Amino acid sequence: MSAATDSLRYERCDATALITFNRPAVRNAFTLAMFDQLAALIDAAAHDATVRVIVLTGAGGAFSAGIDLAEQERLLTDLSIRTARQHLTQMQAVTRQLLALPKPVIAAINGVAVGVGAELAIASDIRLAAEGALFQFAEVRRGLFETNGVMYLLPRIVGHGRALEWLLTGDKIPAPSALAAGLVTHIESEETLLSFALEMAARLAVNAPISMRLVKQVMTRTYDLDRDSVMQLEVDGMLECLGSDDLREGLRAFAEKRTPEYCGR
Repeated sequence: MSAATDSLRYERCDATALITFNRPAVRNAFTLAMFDQLAALIDAAAHDATVRVIVLTGAGGAFSAGIDLAEQERLLTDLSIRTARQHLTQMQAVTRQLLALPKPVIAAINGVAVGVGAELAIASDIRLAAEGALFQFAEVRRGLFETNGVMYLLPRIVGHGRALEWLLTGDKIPAPSALAAGLVTHIESEETLLSFALEMAARLAVNAPISMRLVKQVMTRTYDLDRDSVMQLEVDGMLECLGSDDLREGLRAFAEKRTPEYCGR
């Protein structure tokens, strides 16, 4: 199964939905229309019970260079505060969608990830990078400000001090520095990155959907709650699993020495 717009490509790889930013001529820069298109593709994957994992990547040699500056220049000539707020809300909706998604999202960052490219990466659950990948939070160099949850997500991933340094300097962050900081968990060659990401997605896809949903939900909240509140969420999650068909299937599969076939119930 596959689908496409002019700017985004959607493909199925077994239980994985692969979404590719598809404007390589401009390093996959995002237009405003692409946010709505991306939201629709993510929603389609979210409601497809046969999709267990989503992988995001870019066509050509870039993940995404950020907002399409040519479009932004045209918009800025007649941009009211009300319209700007609408555009920002449209952009932020995709981040909210990714964070709330009950399925894991892997970002295969195959090149430059600047602006919205970096923001979509940090809104993903797992980030993998090509050797030549490059991150940058360059807003201070352009008189702009971060959006899409950067101020919330980035310090939780790499620590408060490192996040401040990156945001205040606007420096480029090569893949090895991103790995050392925990922004990405693996570095692969440009040639093997996507296959590595799809192999990881396949490993996730055989796990119990309820368990993965609960892991993602609780980990999203863990920094905002005290220890006892998180422990109560763990109890609640275990009780939900104990009442599921997936647990019974997991136990049967273990006893029968076979791969479980989870249904997400």
